[in-house]
Amino acid sequence: MTFFNFVPWILLGLQAAIVIASLLGYGIFTARPDLLAYIDPQAKFFTWAFHGFAVGNMLFGGLAVCAEALLRDKLRALWAILIVYAVSLASELLGTAHGIPFGAYSYTSLLGIKWFERVPVLIPLSWFTVSWACWILARRVTSGISAVLFATCLLVSWDLLLDPAMSRVTSYWIWGETGTYYGMPLMNLLGWGVTGLVLLFLISRLVPAPEGDPRFAVSVYLVNFALPFGFCVLNRYWLAASVGPLSIALAYVIFGRAWRRQNFAARQALSATGAFLHRRQ
Repeated sequence: MTFFNFVPWILLGLQAAIVIASLLGYGIFTARPDLLAYIDPQAKFFTWAFHGFAVGNMLFGGLAVCAEALLRDKLRALWAILIVYAVSLASELLGTAHGIPFGAYSYTSLLGIKWFERVPVLIPLSWFTVSWACWILARRVTSGISAVLFATCLLVSWDLLLDPAMSRVTSYWIWGETGTYYGMPLMNLLGWGVTGLVLLFLISRLVPAPEGDPRFAVSVYLVNFALPFGFCVLNRYWLAASVGPLSIALAYVIFGRAWRRQNFAARQALSATGAFLHRRQ
């Protein structure tokens, strides 16, 4: 094993450190504003952290997943990165300009420089980061269209926490209309599902059998899940903190059971075929 094999884990470790620092800082200083006033009287670092930590979180997470994907799946992964980035960017540009498919919204300046002053350049990378991890996890449970649907469910489960945390708590993006789910329009979930389905279908065609390490994929998903989950818990968004994990568990039950039934049927058919051939001998 060479040094390059450790690079994805090092980058993911940096992202995890940012997640931990973000949750600790937010939890401590929002509970003790007097402590913040003493340590950082003009709140310069605290203000910067809302920008710097968010950018660092997406950047290191994206680099970690891209590095691992390229090491394992090489050229196929490169095509997946480029296509997912382009398609998700197109979807986000359409959304911020016309409200389709996510509803009307706009990004603030907290997530760094933007494409055409609309979509932060790291947002499409974030789509790839979690979509790729979801695809690897789904392929360890099922295959074909079931894997695409399962991975899409995992992606939407993440958004059930991400949107309340990042639009209501931190205001990284702002909705054009007030929705029923922590201010988020329910159309956004449909948009996430459709966009995720398209992205994961494309990934499934480009890399039908990914070579990625499932332990790394689990770690990526957990690190990216932890930040919005922590924000939701700290703000007592109990509905979001519940439905996110529960939707993951439900997806595993549904698709895992279907895969087990399919495998059982295949084994039964193979056994019957073997018995028939044995009798023919």
